[in-house]
Amino acid sequence: MPASPLLASTGLLVVALSLALGWGIRGNYGHETGAMLPGALAAIAACLASGRADWRARVPFFALFGALGWAFGGSISYMQVIGYTHSGHLPSQLYGFAALFLIGFLWGALGGGGTALPAVLDRQRLEGLFPPLLVACAAMSVPEVVTSVIEDAAAVGGAMKRQDSPLYWLDSDWLQAVAAIFAMLAYDVVERRFAHSGELLVRGAAGAVAGATIQLVLHAAGLDAHLWRLLVRTQGDPSLFPVEQFVTNWPNALPAAIPHLGSITGLLLGIGSFFARHGRFSGGARLVVMLALGWLAGFLILPVVLGLRLTPPRGDDWAGILGVVVAAILWCRRERLPEVTIAMIVAGTIGGLGFSGAALLKLLMVAPGNPGIVSDPVVVAAWRHWQGANWHSFLEQTYGFVNGLGIAVALGLLATRLAPLDDSGPRRRWTEIVAVLGVVPWLLHANLVKNVADWTALHGDHRALPLAMKAPLLAGNELTATGWFDLFFAVAAAAFTFLCVVQRRRPLAIVPPSWLGRGQLLAMLVLWPMVLGNFAKALPGFTEQRLLTEGSVLVCAVIVTLLLLLLPDGETRICAGSHDALRPLGFRAPASGTLAALVLAATLAPLVETAITRAVYGNTAAGHAGPNLRFGPEANWRTKPILKGSLHR
Repeated sequence: MPASPLLASTGLLVVALSLALGWGIRGNYGHETGAMLPGALAAIAACLASGRADWRARVPFFALFGALGWAFGGSISYMQVIGYTHSGHLPSQLYGFAALFLIGFLWGALGGGGTALPAVLDRQRLEGLFPPLLVACAAMSVPEVVTSVIEDAAAVGGAMKRQDSPLYWLDSDWLQAVAAIFAMLAYDVVERRFAHSGELLVRGAAGAVAGATIQLVLHAAGLDAHLWRLLVRTQGDPSLFPVEQFVTNWPNALPAAIPHLGSITGLLLGIGSFFARHGRFSGGARLVVMLALGWLAGFLILPVVLGLRLTPPRGDDWAGILGVVVAAILWCRRERLPEVTIAMIVAGTIGGLGFSGAALLKLLMVAPGNPGIVSDPVVVAAWRHWQGANWHSFLEQTYGFVNGLGIAVALGLLATRLAPLDDSGPRRRWTEIVAVLGVVPWLLHANLVKNVADWTALHGDHRALPLAMKAPLLAGNELTATGWFDLFFAVAAAAFTFLCVVQRRRPLAIVPPSWLGRGQLLAMLVLWPMVLGNFAKALPGFTEQRLLTEGSVLVCAVIVTLLLLLLPDGETRICAGSHDALRPLGFRAPASGTLAALVLAATLAPLVETAITRAVYGNTAAGHAGPNLRFGPEANWRTKPILKGSLHR
C-alpha cells in the first residue's frame, strides 16, 4: 500500500506547526472559541497535504468540523493540573501527569473525530449534519444571554464572582448541553410536522403530576430529608470555612426549586419517554442529542453524584467532555464509522502523551538556574533571564505541535485506506458557504473582539483605546469601543458574505480554480488575520517576555505559509473498493491495537514522567506554576475553595 503524504516529513511538519501556532494563539484567547483556531488550521493543512483530490474538494468542511471538534476541549480547566506536576508533592505530581494525559486524550479524541468526519462521510450524510448543527449552535448561544440577564438581576459581581449566580453549577457549561437537547427536541417535532404532538402534551403533564405525587409521598414519609443529605454535598472543608459560604454539587437555585422538583423531574421524564418512542432525529440531530446526553450523563454521574472532581475547586467540564467522547464512539458504532473511532483513539492517545509530555519538557527546560534546586547565586543570576521567559506558552505550543502530529497520523492512516468519497446526488451548495463563513468572519470575530478589552485596559496611566468614542458627523451617537469594533467588523463580514454568494454564481478572479488553491486561500484568510490580531492584542502591554510567545507564533506562521503554498498539486493513490474499505484491511485488529496502545500509554506515561521530574527536582517545587496540591491538608480544594461573595479562583 502506498504511503500517505501526510506521514511524510513535510506532511507531519505542516500539520504539526499549524496546530502549534494556533495553540500558541489560543493561549492568549482561551476557551472554546480560541481552541477552534488551531483545529481549523490543522484540518486545512491535513486536507491539503493529503494529496487526495476528493478531500481537497471538501476543504471548507474540514476547516469547520476540525474547528468544532477541537472546540469541545476548550471548556476544560487544566491550569491547576499543570501546577500539580510542578508541586514537588509525589501524589499530586503523579495525579497531575495522569490528569494531563486524560485531558489531552479528551481534547485530541474529539479534535481527531471532528477532523475525520469530512474524510469519511458521503456528501449527503455530511451535508445532512448542517441543519441540526446550526439549530444547536444557535440554541447554545442563548444561555450566555440568559445567564447575563439573571446575573444582572441577582446583582452578581461579574465573572469573578459568578459562583453567586443562581445558575452556577460546578463552573460548568450545563446550560449549553440542556439548550442543545431541547433545540433538537423542537427540531424533531418540526421535522415530523408536529405528529403526535397531543401525546407529547399528555405524557409531559402525566409525568409532572406523577412526579409531584411521588415528592408529596416522600415528604410525608420523611424520606426527602434523607435524600437531600445523601445527594447534596458542600464543596470545601467545613473545618476551615463556614459551611454556608460553600457552593454545593448542585445549582445554587436548587433550594428555591425544591417544592417543584418532583413535577419538573416528572415532566422531563414524560417528555423523554415521548421522544424515546416517536423521535426520529434524522441527519445530524441524533449526533447532537447523543453528544448532549453524553455530556449530561458524564457530568451528573462523576462529579455531581459520585463526587469525582478532577481539579477542585475549578470547573468540572472534563466529566461532560468525557461523556461526549463516549457518546461520539457509540454514535460511530451505530453509524458504522469505525474509521472515525480509530482516528479519535489515535489522535487522543498522541494528544494525551503530548499534554503530559509537554509539561515534563517544560519542567526540564526551567531546571537550569532554577532557584529551587540551584544554590549558587552566580548561577541563578546567570539564568535569571532564561527563567523569566514565558515558559507556559512554550508548553502550550509544544502540546499543540504534538496534537498536530496526532491529526497528521490519524488522517494519514485513513488517507490511503479509504475509497474515493461518494459525492453523487444533489449538493447543498449553501453548506459550503456556511462552512467558510464559520471559519472566517465568525471565528475571527469571536476571538479578535477580545482584543478590545486589552486595548481599553489601563497600561500605566493611559489606554491604547478609549472606552467610548464619537465618530465625526455622528457626534450624537457614542458607542463603546466594542460597539465600534462590532460595527466595522459587521460591514466587512457582510461584504465577505456577499462575495461568497457571488462566487457560487460566477467565479471571482481572486478565487483559484483548483481546490488546492482555494484551500490555500482559506488558510491564509484564517491564519494571518489571527497572527496579526494576536500581536495587536499583546502590543499595548508588550514586554520582552512576550518575544518567545509572539515571536515563535510569527516564525511558525511564516513556515506554515511556505509549506502550504509549496504543496504539489499532484494526487496520491488511494485504495479501490467500497466505502467500507478500511474494514477488509482488518478493522478489528487496528481497533484492538489502538486501544492497547492507549491503555499502555495512559499507564506508563504518568509513571515515567513523574519519575523523571522527581529525579531532577526531588521534593522541591519547580515554580513557574502553582504551587498547587491535589492531596493533603494544604490541597487547593481545602485552602482555596470557591466561596460565595468572594473572587472566583
